[in-house]
Amino acid sequence: MEFQAIPSLRFDNRTGFDALHFDSVDQNGAAFHVIAAKTAYALGPCDEQGRAQLIAVEDPAPLHVTDVHHEDDIKKSVRYESDLAPFKPLCDVVVVGEAHAPAGVETCEFEVSLRVQRPDLPAPLPERPQPLNPMMRLSHDVEQDWLQRVAAAQDTTTPGEILVDKTLRITGERRLFRNAAPARWLKSTLRACSLGMADAVPWRISTSKAAARTPLRYEFAYGGECRIEAGSTDAGRVPAKHRLTAEQRQTYPNPATAPEAHDSCQQNPLGRGFAPTWFLDASRAESLPAPCIEYPEQRFTASAFWQMAGGGKPQTPAGMGYLGRGWLPRRELIGQVDTKTDWKEDEVPLLPKNFDFRYWNGAPVDQQCPHLEGGEQFQLTNLCAASAPYARVDGDGNSTLSFTMPKESLFLLGVDADSAIAAMPMAIDTVVIDLDGGQLELTWRLAISAAEGFEEVRLHHANTPEALERLNAWHAESEPQSL
Repeated sequence: MEFQAIPSLRFDNRTGFDALHFDSVDQNGAAFHVIAAKTAYALGPCDEQGRAQLIAVEDPAPLHVTDVHHEDDIKKSVRYESDLAPFKPLCDVVVVGEAHAPAGVETCEFEVSLRVQRPDLPAPLPERPQPLNPMMRLSHDVEQDWLQRVAAAQDTTTPGEILVDKTLRITGERRLFRNAAPARWLKSTLRACSLGMADAVPWRISTSKAAARTPLRYEFAYGGECRIEAGSTDAGRVPAKHRLTAEQRQTYPNPATAPEAHDSCQQNPLGRGFAPTWFLDASRAESLPAPCIEYPEQRFTASAFWQMAGGGKPQTPAGMGYLGRGWLPRRELIGQVDTKTDWKEDEVPLLPKNFDFRYWNGAPVDQQCPHLEGGEQFQLTNLCAASAPYARVDGDGNSTLSFTMPKESLFLLGVDADSAIAAMPMAIDTVVIDLDGGQLELTWRLAISAAEGFEEVRLHHANTPEALERLNAWHAESEPQSL
């Protein structure tokens, strides 16, 4: 597509928050002005209801303009993803931190959970009964009964819609061990005698070591990579079909030192437990680290490991952080990329025609929900230390962090060439609960079509009931209002 200049837009940030404006073009060549902003809160002590207080941070939290990896090492998993996404169809809810065993006591396994739901709603008021004869009043008993039911309903709330409900199983360190030759022979014999009904798994998994906490990172989930170095003793045992081709070697930074064979888990190349049979045979590995984070319904067992080694369906990597941009199934959302080498001077590449904007959502699918509006209730279990000032501890030692999203709004006032203005609320599309730093970060975003003709947008903050009511009423107006 030939480049066409995007109409300029003046951005006036009238808040104390970090915010920026950038332009984007979609797969159809339509241009958009994107406004992103960041608000942040420190997790404070619990109130009378046991909910952590959210305290606005003094210094503005910065927007992340690049991906931030753990330990600032690009070879490690992503801690914060760049906020420069043009549009997120859903809201990412991300947890950064560690899993903590109940009461901080070392144990072999325990569970952690994340739950997000809409605010509790008042019960609907009972309908007022009507007399059979419209000209008559209700009897005293019927009237009093209805008034009592109204009073009871006013004191009753019903839980709101559950948006995220996720539980993970955490274990201490454990390893896979190859069975000794006699044990493998015995299992093979048993399998042959049982006509294949007995599972001849040549590996076993150790008992988990007791641990008090485990980093909640994909390095400890199912996944990983396998590599056989060229010129090594193991290289001669790699089957020809698994050796790197000359073309594949050229993709390495230094083709001369490229490995003989290299494979990785496409869902999570950073984890542990991924080992195809060709690698096990070539490396003659006797022991491998096993995952410490898993879904309760997808236990990592020796049998599951052996099935996946033979090409069976891989387990879903378990975590609560950002997924890699190039990992499956996320990268499939990019669509079909057309390769082209001859570009005209005024031609710019567009997104693939079948690009799915869910690609910009980096949280696991079970941590994506509709955009948040404020007032949502969060509850995290065993994801913070029992000694944290914002934690509550139950009778079993489980630590719980509960908080309610603040009722506020960031909104834009758009001004066009005729000095007419329109109120446009921004959406919360990213929530990062950073328990290492004891902080909650919210990213707000709005994409405005450049065809709307706005010459200036002003960013404002509403955080009082009166201001929010005025904003809602203003936004409800179908026609922009004149200055």
